[in-house]
Amino acid sequence: MTKLSIIIALFLFISTSAYSQEDASKYIYNGNNSYKSNNYKDAEIDYRKSLEKDPNSSIAKYNLANSLYKQGNYQEAMDKYKELSGENFSKRELSKVFHNLGNSLLEDKKYQESVDAYINALKNNPKDDDTKYNLAYAREMLRKQQQQDKNKDKNKDNKDKNDQNKDKQDQNKDKNGDKNKDQDGQNKDEKNKDKQDQNKQKGDKNKDQENDKKDGNDGQQDENKTGDKDKAQSGQKPKISKQDAERILQAMMNDEKELQKKLRKLKSKSNKTEKNW
Repeated sequence: MTKLSIIIALFLFISTSAYSQEDASKYIYNGNNSYKSNNYKDAEIDYRKSLEKDPNSSIAKYNLANSLYKQGNYQEAMDKYKELSGENFSKRELSKVFHNLGNSLLEDKKYQESVDAYINALKNNPKDDDTKYNLAYAREMLRKQQQQDKNKDKNKDNKDKNDQNKDKQDQNKDKNGDKNKDQDGQNKDEKNKDKQDQNKQKGDKNKDQENDKKDGNDGQQDENKTGDKDKAQSGQKPKISKQDAERILQAMMNDEKELQKKLRKLKSKSNKTEKNW
């Protein structure tokens, strides 16, 4: 779309006897010259000086609002146009006031208020093509703004919904995590318990084996002890040397000879003596 059209209606000073405040009129005149030369800041200064001399000057207010608009000071210009909308201007002049008010609102992105201002401008001057064009542009911007707001609200709702789903997922995750943690802890405890039982069984088994081994050793010791005792009781003698054996044998032979000698002597004696009844 092309650049918005702003209707600037400068009320040029006409010297008449009706204006008794010559200084106020002089500042308006100087301000108009600066405005035409695009010196909007100088024009603003002159219009303000005029209002200092005549605070009720509608001409100075209107021209001041235009100079503020040209400098991009839309908010203050808007305030001045709103003040002027209640002035006793002709319909043509009011149409210009509302047109420029609509432009200020449009620049401030207040599209609905801008549409209303253009409509009021057309009520006072229905044939103003510039106002018709600006109204169409303001309505299009309003439609886009409403669509953006709608999308923004939708995105916000989706975001809130996603946040809720995320919170729910986090809660389920925490819940499942705690459940799995408890299950892991339980499984770990059971595993440790089984391992302890196995170790205990293994320990008992080893203990039994040690006891069996001990009993076996004790039995073997008892058996060995019994064997030694039986060996002692059976008269078994420890081994002796050959020389000792010969001496013992010789001694036994000598004893045997002595015994035979005694027996022969005793036998011969008994034959001589008989017992009488």
